[in-house]
Amino acid sequence: MNVSKRRLISPAVALPWLLLAASCATTLPPYVDVQLPAYASAIFVECASTNGALAFQIMRQGQVVEAADLEWAAKTNGNWGLASYSPIGQTLFQIQFEKHKQAFEATGRRGNWLDDVAISPDGFLRYKGQKLGLKPDEFPCFFSGHLPRAWLRQVVSYKADTEGLHLTIQDKERLTSVKIAKHGSPSPWTWQSISNWDVYWGLRKESVQLQSRKDASVVLTAENLQDIECR
Repeated sequence: MNVSKRRLISPAVALPWLLLAASCATTLPPYVDVQLPAYASAIFVECASTNGALAFQIMRQGQVVEAADLEWAAKTNGNWGLASYSPIGQTLFQIQFEKHKQAFEATGRRGNWLDDVAISPDGFLRYKGQKLGLKPDEFPCFFSGHLPRAWLRQVVSYKADTEGLHLTIQDKERLTSVKIAKHGSPSPWTWQSISNWDVYWGLRKESVQLQSRKDASVVLTAENLQDIECR
């Protein structure tokens, strides 16, 4: 007969562990109100009620492995859809995100990669169980080359220097550094963001980077999607 064993920890032994857990708890710094110049403020938009078209590419080690022309539209309720059409208007594939269900639905031709995409209880995307550091309802902003206006309500530090504007944004365990190039700067990009979060109980950090370039492309690279670049 198998008997399961329970480990009991006396209060004297448990106290140091409780103190350690309390010291490791995430304490959010106070948010700050920022007044951005007009050119920088225009980068942050509402992600709902937007639409557009984009040319999507997945590159691995500099080589294009997937490419499609896509149209997308986001509704006021937070739902959005992404579709690819043939030259005669036939739908090749369609992906729908339903905010209230926190789920994706897909029809038509698509890769098996979507089967590995999930949304964790804290609202962040996961791919093959690994956190990607982005929320699905943020993507309509990224599609149009913008950043979510909601981020401006989560700013914990802000400064301006000769290179541009620097904002630090905290959303739960995700810490995002946003850099906006100075107006009229010769930089090849308009803005870039790097989001970091802890994995394995803080033993390691992972990150995802977005960069909006002046050639009208937005490039996404993620540390846990090695050698893959989406634009």
